[in-house]
Parts: sequence; structure tokens; C-alpha cells
Amino acid sequence: MRISKEEVVAGHSAVQVRGFFRRFDGKFFMRSAVERVMQLTPEQAEKFVNEMVALDLIEPTTQFDNEAAFEVAERGLAFANATAAKPIYRRTAERVLKEFMDRVDDVNASKEYAFRIRGAVLFGSMLSCADRLGDVDVAIDLKPRISDPIRRRQLCDQRRSIAQKQGRAFASATSWALWPRDEVLIQLKARSRSLSLHGFDQLTQLENLSYRVLVGDANLIATQIPVGRAV
Repeated sequence: MRISKEEVVAGHSAVQVRGFFRRFDGKFFMRSAVERVMQLTPEQAEKFVNEMVALDLIEPTTQFDNEAAFEVAERGLAFANATAAKPIYRRTAERVLKEFMDRVDDVNASKEYAFRIRGAVLFGSMLSCADRLGDVDVAIDLKPRISDPIRRRQLCDQRRSIAQKQGRAFASATSWALWPRDEVLIQLKARSRSLSLHGFDQLTQLENLSYRVLVGDANLIATQIPVGRAV
């Protein structure tokens, strides 16, 4: 996904909204946080929250101290991953894709991560014939590396413990629970400004979707992305 510095979402700069979603990725927040981070009045924060919910960018979650709490929804996570960088040339996109595939191989070959990449598809502008492209858009499907639930829980706890020893602080129970998956996404992203990662479920919202299978069983992926067409 690509946004521009001039783009506006619900009356706010798209870049500012993206920054808010990035700040609360994997965390819950309340309207007071919206006021503080977005520098809004209580009335403006209320309007912002309602509009973000209406756009399916955030969603209500468990209340905290009897106050309504929210979290970034799937569409919001895709927005948080959007880039405002300039279009890239195809040769740059090909390099970004190759480096991504190398990281996929590394993760899948490693036994330390709790999740592996079961499927990955390329979609978006890179499937066109254009030389100037947007992001390298890739959707991925993660699967637990270990099927046994007890051993899987032990490995997940081990990954969280390692992260905490390395200085990572989990701001919420959600971010703590999601860490074994999130660290794989961080590894795959590798701070690339030209790579945009998505979940398979996000593709169901796209129309006339074409994709290219990069990793995984094509027949299984076809059932997971019924709205798409493999090319």
C-alpha cells in the first residue's frame, strides 16, 4: 500500500494516521491516548475514533478500568505498513523481492522461530509491465512450526523470554501474546521501505485480484484466497 503526504484520511494527514497506527500496533489504546498522540480535543478524539471504526481501521477491544479500549484492526495494520516513499524502479523491486525470499528461506530453515512461512504470494503493481512501481506487495500465511500444543507453547514462551532479555518491553498482554508471530514479520520486513507485508485475510477485500505464488501449495492457497486469480 502506498500513501502520499498530501492524502487525507477522515480529515487528518494520512502520514499522521499511519504514525498513530504504527505506535499502537499490537497494543490497546483509549480515547485519552488519541487526544495525546494526535493532539486533539476530547470532542475531536471522539470523532476520530468513530470515523476510524467506521472505516474498519480500528476496532473495540476489552474494556480497561471501565473505559472503552480499541486496537488497530487488520485494515489498520495494512495502513500502518503503507509507505509514503517515491515509486521505485523494477530493478530495485526485483532486488527487494529476492532479499525477501532469502529471508523467508532463512526463517523456514531455522528451528528457533515459533512460526514458519507456509504460504506467500506477490500481488500489486509488480505484476504489471510498468517500470516504475509502488511497493513490493507480498501477502504471507504463517503457521506454527510445532504441532504439539504443549511444545508449541514452550517455544513461544522461550521466544518471549529471549526478547525480554534483549530489552524488549511488552506494553500489553496482546503484544506479549503476538510476539512469536510479530518477530517473524519483523525479520521478514527487515526495515525495507519498499516492501509491504500483508496477511492473506487482507486480500479478501481486494477486487480483481491477481497474484503469483512465491511459497506454498498453490491449491491450498487458492482455497485461502478464493477471490484471487493465480497468474
